[in-house]
Amino acid sequence: MFLSCSATTKAEVVEYAVTPKKSVPLQDLSVITTTGFSAEVLEPINAIAIDQTPVPELNNPELVAQPSQATSNVDTNTEELDWHPASSTTLPIQQDELDRQDASATGVFFLSDSDDGSLSSNGELQWTSARPDGHAPISVMGEHTHQAGEFMFSYRYMLMRMDGNRDGTDDLSDQEVLQQFPVTPTNMDMEMHMFGGMYAPTDDLTLMVMIPYVLKEMDHVTRTGVNFTTNSEGFGDLQLTGLYNVLRQNRQRVHFNLGFSFPTGSIDERDDTPAGNNLRLPYPMQIGSGTFDLKPGVTYLGQADKFSWGAQANTVLRLGENSNDYRLGNQFNLTGWVASKWVDWLSTSLRLDFKTLGNISGADPLLNPMMIPTADPDRRGGERLDLGLGLNLYAPSGALKGTRLGVEFVLPMVQSLDGPQLETDWQLTIGVQASF
Repeated sequence: MFLSCSATTKAEVVEYAVTPKKSVPLQDLSVITTTGFSAEVLEPINAIAIDQTPVPELNNPELVAQPSQATSNVDTNTEELDWHPASSTTLPIQQDELDRQDASATGVFFLSDSDDGSLSSNGELQWTSARPDGHAPISVMGEHTHQAGEFMFSYRYMLMRMDGNRDGTDDLSDQEVLQQFPVTPTNMDMEMHMFGGMYAPTDDLTLMVMIPYVLKEMDHVTRTGVNFTTNSEGFGDLQLTGLYNVLRQNRQRVHFNLGFSFPTGSIDERDDTPAGNNLRLPYPMQIGSGTFDLKPGVTYLGQADKFSWGAQANTVLRLGENSNDYRLGNQFNLTGWVASKWVDWLSTSLRLDFKTLGNISGADPLLNPMMIPTADPDRRGGERLDLGLGLNLYAPSGALKGTRLGVEFVLPMVQSLDGPQLETDWQLTIGVQASF
């Protein structure tokens, strides 16, 4: 809109409420002045309609300044009184809203990093982490990246319960295992405190470091009916991972995971048993792998207005043997999830997780595989399909903005183990993540 204005004395400016309506030609514009003032409409406005009802304050004679009260330093230069083009004025029609309306009209899901509704350079609404389902269920690691310069610190507490033995898909009683071995494990609890940090030097690359502190407790019974418990604890293997984005469009993301594990966890844990004091504990009671391990993977994320989804595939490849002459089996893990955002601070998730674990290559010379199944390197492999139920809380604003609390409870659906081997009953993970 262009208006040409001229004035020979002081003038008052009239305000009009601008509201988006259908195209209506502007027929007339009345301007209230305290002296002679005229305005000429040079061209009609077809984009908006102007409500020609003056602002109430300007209709009140007591609130309209008199000529004698006007300031004396008003510049009457007509060039300064010229109105700016309508395109440069601020209107209550935001381009972001128009873009979203166009996107929803075409039925396209647009996939971001910081705030909901952020737009890419080409005007697409992007995937965002700033919502309760902006991260995967808390048990999944390395599943999201950050913007350049952003930090995130995390803490996870994991508790796993194993109870009873299994061979293949068949449950075994303690007596059945004791027919093959003089000693059998009956149950095991494993706790893990996982400390992590992430930093993004660029928008495409995020670096992650993780270190676990592990506590293990295993109960046993012998053929003679003696019960005993062994324990181990300590820091596990240090993990460094790089996450590199390869796709960011249409509210979807793909990034590669490349991790490397250092053998900082102990493989020489010892405890007292009925067979002797300070004996080397079997493989499941050790804290680390004892080898450098390569951990490649790939992660996919997708998002809509009220729900999100994702999948991750990763492996653990053991490099060489450790100092006790064995190498743990390679692992493969495939997981997928869907999450529903109920409100800005709450989401729930459902996840399926499939794992395969190979048997151990080589053997620790201090362990007797004929004594207990946990000391047999050929009884450590198997497959498992789990179902995870998750809850995520997120702080979208306030002093805790960017902080989230996640809980996931995992139940095995199918287990096929190279046993006799302890079977998993359930796993609980609780974690806190804070971004800066």
